Amino acid sequence: MFFCACENDLNEVKRVTQYETLPLQTIVESSITYTVNDRPSMTIKAGQIDRYTHTEDPYDIFTNGIEVTSYNSKGEIASVVTAEKATNYTKKNIMIAEDSVIVRNSEGKMLQTELLTWDKESSKIFTDKFVKITTPTEVLFGDGLEAEQDFSRYEILNIKGRIKVEEDSTSTEAQQTE
Repeated sequence: MFFCACENDLNEVKRVTQYETLPLQTIVESSITYTVNDRPSMTIKAGQIDRYTHTEDPYDIFTNGIEVTSYNSKGEIASVVTAEKATNYTKKNIMIAEDSVIVRNSEGKMLQTELLTWDKESSKIFTDKFVKITTPTEVLFGDGLEAEQDFSRYEILNIKGRIKVEEDSTSTEAQQTE
């Protein structure tokens, strides 16, 4: 005779079967545009959004890539943020982007990090992780950053290095002759 039995952890069964652990809504391949006075203020594109609005602290999880484009008052692109995933805490007005986070602004500046928090109320972005900032004239490395949400102004909290970038004189001449 052969007897076979299986055992399930009751806490795990409860976790999987309770609706609180599942998203209330899932949106795939989405593009959401927010407007102010008939002008776009922000566009969010995501591979997938899982909405958990039935919790005490509602939140949205963006996965499979996210792109957030912010516009200035004239409707021009001010900055673009991309990441592999993000979590938006709707009550706290905070969004946390993770994994391969890149911020590019209209001035040609680029920030690269692995974790970035955006505080909507203060219009600031910040991180305590390693950052690499590339501008038309230099590359900066450091740990931690505080910045304006459009990345127009920033402060590296613990600068680790700076590399000056010189313009190529042939490309400058070519631009002047055009």
